[in-house]
Amino acid sequence: MRGARFALPLLLLPALAALAACSGDPPPPGAVTAEEEQQLNEAAAMLEANSIRLDEVAPTDGNVQ
Repeated sequence: MRGARFALPLLLLPALAALAACSGDPPPPGAVTAEEEQQLNEAAAMLEANSIRLDEVAPTDGNVQ
């Protein structure tokens, strides 16, 4: 019976260590999460792909038509 009394704490030790590893400081207010950062990068890439150069639409000689 003596071995069973020491077995329980030994079994709980890895569970407590895993639980401690999961807890952390909360991100500061206004911080961007990894998912939000990925979404922002995808949106920026989409805008870049749909953009055109200003000199392709505006006259370069200063004359407005």
